[in-house]
Amino acid sequence: MRFSRYFIPTLKENPADADTMSAKLMLRSGMIRKVAAGLYDWLPLGLKVLKKVENIVREEMNRAGAMEVSLPVIQPKELWEETGRWQFYGRELLRLSDRKKNEFCFAPTAEEMITDLVRKTIKSSRELPVNLYQFGTKFRDEIRPRFGVMRSREFLMKDAYSFHASETDLDAEYNRMSETYSRIFTRLGLKFRPVEADSGAIGGNSSQEFMVLADTGEDLIASCEKCGYAANLERAEVSAPASNGKEAPLAVEEVPTPNASKVVDVAKAMGTSADRIIKTVFMVADGQTVVALVRGDTDLNVPKFQRALGAKGIRPANEAEYTAAAGGSDIGFAGPQHIQVRMVADHLVAAMSNAVVGGGKKDVHLRNANLGRDFKIETVADIRNIREGEACPKCGAPVKFFRGIEVGHVFKLGTKYSAPMKAEFLDEGGVPKPMIMGCYGI
Repeated sequence: MRFSRYFIPTLKENPADADTMSAKLMLRSGMIRKVAAGLYDWLPLGLKVLKKVENIVREEMNRAGAMEVSLPVIQPKELWEETGRWQFYGRELLRLSDRKKNEFCFAPTAEEMITDLVRKTIKSSRELPVNLYQFGTKFRDEIRPRFGVMRSREFLMKDAYSFHASETDLDAEYNRMSETYSRIFTRLGLKFRPVEADSGAIGGNSSQEFMVLADTGEDLIASCEKCGYAANLERAEVSAPASNGKEAPLAVEEVPTPNASKVVDVAKAMGTSADRIIKTVFMVADGQTVVALVRGDTDLNVPKFQRALGAKGIRPANEAEYTAAAGGSDIGFAGPQHIQVRMVADHLVAAMSNAVVGGGKKDVHLRNANLGRDFKIETVADIRNIREGEACPKCGAPVKFFRGIEVGHVFKLGTKYSAPMKAEFLDEGGVPKPMIMGCYGI
């Protein structure tokens, strides 16, 4: 086709709502056009590029032995209820009803659909392993779509799922897919890094993200240049203190702290530093109010806290839930000594002595609170964010932070979906067992 007849509607000016250079260039060069928040038309030039990327992915997936399928984008509620995700996936899941009032969702992912397909067709260990993939439109109702097509609501995904008779077989496929992803992103000319990651709403035993290193990236990566350890902030481990170096416990003092409900205000009112303060963070996990205790100069890592609890879902507590769990204390003044719900303390909190905590009543804090004497904790775990410069959990060298854009994710799902959905195979002895699954998305 002649260039003069090609449909390339360019723009002279940057669109007012384009918030990254990539979005500005894609819009101005006539690759995409915005329809609504997080929704874009792909025009001939942009679609040509997208299809070239798709073909590279397809070539490498076929080379790795995966087979392409196509699944519906509208998925029945009943499948999602089998795994419990209809309740737990959250508001990103777009729910809808047909004319007969049957409920469905617009696919944000396809674990239930592919598991349903395989359980209907594979019955014997002789038919395993199998790796099926598709290219399909997905929809996730992002609360704040941004960065052009990088954080859109509707997007094209390559999602693959493998089914196995053993963990050993899954491990081999997981490694094969990781190598396949590295070949794909190398062919695309990207500067990327595989990092340990949290499995999020997909779930599973372990996962790895592929991050393109870029200043516009939303994700923080903690990386050790000495040993090569890398993880996103949600997953990056923090080593427990080598020794607590605790002080001799002092008598508890009640100190007036009018209007000081935040760490910075409490520290100022009490003439101390944030690392002497214990923050109480109230959350609701699987319908039960729970509390995380973290040192005042650190931030709670919610995915780590959720894993420590073994919870399926978690959210911040509202005011009524806070007050009920804190024995009637005003928000910002609760202390662990008055809390009657399950508490998990970070390792740094367990190492503290003579700490500042909420006094359990408005405008009051306590000085010299000590674990064991003044309050008790059943669980101590790594539940905070790592900080730049802290020791690498693998070798002890200082970690550095980088920004990254997630372009791929591989998961070891185990039996998270196959067990509740009864996707089973008969082993050599004729005993039914749940298939062991892997999941691989771009």
